[in-house]
Amino acid sequence: MELLLSISALVLTIGVLFPVTRIYRQWNTSTEAERPELEKTFYLAFAAVIIILGIRLFLVPMYFWTMQGFVPMIPGAMCLWGVFDSVPEVTWGSLLLKFVLPVVFIGWLLLSFINGKCKTHPLMQNMMAFFIAIVPLVLIDSAIDIYVFSKITPLQVSCCSDAIDVWNRPVPGVISGISGQTLIVVAFLSLAAFYTLFLFLALKRRIGHALTLVLSIPLAAVLVLTITETFTPWLLNLPFHHCPFCLFFEHPLSILFTGLLWFGLATPWLLLITNRLGRENAESKNVETQTKKSMLTYAGFSMVIALALIAVDLMMVFT
Repeated sequence: MELLLSISALVLTIGVLFPVTRIYRQWNTSTEAERPELEKTFYLAFAAVIIILGIRLFLVPMYFWTMQGFVPMIPGAMCLWGVFDSVPEVTWGSLLLKFVLPVVFIGWLLLSFINGKCKTHPLMQNMMAFFIAIVPLVLIDSAIDIYVFSKITPLQVSCCSDAIDVWNRPVPGVISGISGQTLIVVAFLSLAAFYTLFLFLALKRRIGHALTLVLSIPLAAVLVLTITETFTPWLLNLPFHHCPFCLFFEHPLSILFTGLLWFGLATPWLLLITNRLGRENAESKNVETQTKKSMLTYAGFSMVIALALIAVDLMMVFT
């Protein structure tokens, strides 16, 4: 299924590129006689783009689910780490893309949502231009999936313990008499709390949105560090094990709070897209503003729920 859908997305993207480019170039210059035909082409292209981006978003969880199914087939693999290590030239890069590219794809879908709420459909040209800009990303994402699933073979790999647990740890065991793992958790929770406050501040002040954009990247980095250095050994009760894939497989609640944190961190960037491309006239500005408020509210509560789940999870470990 992963291969079939990836090939379908690849073929559809190439096929729809010409009509999308034609709409972008002719929309503002077309005559009244040409406009009906152009509108028909738009709706066909629009439907195709929805399908393409829907496929790419659906394949994000399917990618990890399918890769997990290869674990018993790869000698030496104990979790997803070993499967990723079987095609290392692309899989580790694709891992980053699976977290970053959905922001771009959802951003386009948010623009289509705003456009659909407007009676005059003012965002057609912006949507086509944005899709043309992200076509290389769609093609790269699809091509990587096709390459990975055509190249996976049952070759011998190192297990995650041999690969990650033998590294020198980036966080010292003790800092000024306090556990380094404890300090990194405190740093993460503090940054996340400030970030959540800025999300709610952004409902009323533009500076709040700017602050979330600035803070989201270091918070994402600290989150990755906290998952590997603290959450994995603590929640799995394995003091010297740091593989995040083992955490997600053995402790499913971690998938939930990580997903909620991802949504909270992605929201400011989604709103950056809608703010730049979704405010063409008074009607679209009004719809974009309402969408922004809803997204910020959802993101704020997403962060609150995620932090509450983490707090409860950690308390259960130490009680």
